Amino acid sequence: MPDDRGMKIPRRRRAHPPAVVVLLFGVVLIGGVLGVSAANSVPATKADNDSRAIATDDLKPTPDCSAITVNTKVNNSGVFSGTNNADLITGSAGIDTITGLNGNDCILGGGSADSLNGGGGTDVCIGGPGTDTFTACETQIQ
Repeated sequence: MPDDRGMKIPRRRRAHPPAVVVLLFGVVLIGGVLGVSAANSVPATKADNDSRAIATDDLKPTPDCSAITVNTKVNNSGVFSGTNNADLITGSAGIDTITGLNGNDCILGGGSADSLNGGGGTDVCIGGPGTDTFTACETQIQ
């Protein structure tokens, strides 16, 4: 485009925005999008509310004790006994001496060197870490 004297005036080139301004704009834009999405709320559902009764027999280790139906849970440490029922008996991480008494028992020694005595009935004795001793256990698992 000519000026008053008939000379052409060069056009000014637009300056490109500095990289810092472009980067700052991107950060603000992303932050705004994340801020809006973080404000969204999801309605509550009952998908995580799974409730059912767990029987003592559901707690026994399988397949080792699968042939035994237990109905009493006994958990202790040191020297202790189960009941005259069919028991799931669990010891501690320490040294335990466990006697199953009567009934078909599933006896879990736990850690350390345990002494497991099945007593009467058909008993599965599972030792664990350490050297365990077994008495009157129809099935012995070290």
